[in-house]
Amino acid sequence: MKRYRWLNAKWPISMRLLAKRLKTKSFEEGSTEGFVIDRVRDDYIEARFVERVEYDDTVTDPFGKELSFHRVEYKQCEFRASAEGPGLELIDAPRAVQAMISRLAEATDFGLAISPISINVVAWAKGVQRILNADGFVDSLQIGSLELAPGVEAKILVRSSKDVLGASNRLVDGKKHVIEKVQLKLPAARKTVLVLARNGTVRIDADAPDDALPSVRAALLEQLSVA
Repeated sequence: MKRYRWLNAKWPISMRLLAKRLKTKSFEEGSTEGFVIDRVRDDYIEARFVERVEYDDTVTDPFGKELSFHRVEYKQCEFRASAEGPGLELIDAPRAVQAMISRLAEATDFGLAISPISINVVAWAKGVQRILNADGFVDSLQIGSLELAPGVEAKILVRSSKDVLGASNRLVDGKKHVIEKVQLKLPAARKTVLVLARNGTVRIDADAPDDALPSVRAALLEQLSVA
């Protein structure tokens, strides 16, 4: 599955100017970090942030002799910066993206404003189905911060081979809770699975239909516009 995550990003400059500035920070032979620009349009940029990491890996053979190997790794974070919508989309991003965010901020003379997303995942899932014109169902749902009693909370995973929304609603029954994640199954010709999370993250099957990701983006934008 591919993992996408969105962050609210307010860009103080145009995408064309951003691309021009990122090119001055390009990753080249001998660089320790930098950007690789893949596509530039008036309203968005598709690019990668690359970090070169060198280290010595030491192993011990069966006779107690230590062997040292010099290794080089390239860590990449693919992203899509856009003038509209949330503003920043991360694709299969590593856990630590602070270096990339810092370099993006430098490219905007530190005028870039980034903040996390919090979204109603059930409404997001329903929006995806409507835009795709596909009748799917939520077969797995994760509930967090469910208040069982004052000062007592639970995290619960609800799953089935059929829709779990009705049973989940009866389970929470007006109690304080947060729906953290849902798994949406799309049947028939669009047979695929989407895992949508409250922090603006989605995991999509690698062989999902081509219109799945654009529909996820459009449904996300709808929810953010009414939040």
